[in-house]
Amino acid sequence: MIKNIKDILCIQEIYDIYSACMFEPTFDKFKIKAEQMQNDSSVSVYGYFSNEKIIGVISTRETDKTVEIIGISVDTKERHSGVGTKLIDYVKDKSSKPIIAETDSDAVVFYKKYGFNIKEVIVSKSNTYYSRYVCTLNYK
Repeated sequence: MIKNIKDILCIQEIYDIYSACMFEPTFDKFKIKAEQMQNDSSVSVYGYFSNEKIIGVISTRETDKTVEIIGISVDTKERHSGVGTKLIDYVKDKSSKPIIAETDSDAVVFYKKYGFNIKEVIVSKSNTYYSRYVCTLNYK
């Protein structure tokens, strides 16, 4: 079952899952991010529950033209079971706008398998270059 969890974000159980899609996560950083998401009306956060236990989380930001996946993560013990796909299906069914996500190389296979178009972007930060991937799903 998928339900809105925006009002209960700042709990350890959600952090344990969501931290996998954060850069250098700490619980304090997560609390700040969770509070920002809770205060932003364009952001939605959904949890996937199995036997009343949360095992997946997706956060999105909706604009006039797109729905951006801010973060998506599934409990490590539940990965490759279709939970991530169900979360994206849920977001897709709620809007007719294109869905976009920016990710690193670890998640490209997941987005490609779902049907997203993938574009590599080279990013420079402090004279270090690395690849990021812009994933776009135009389906309607």
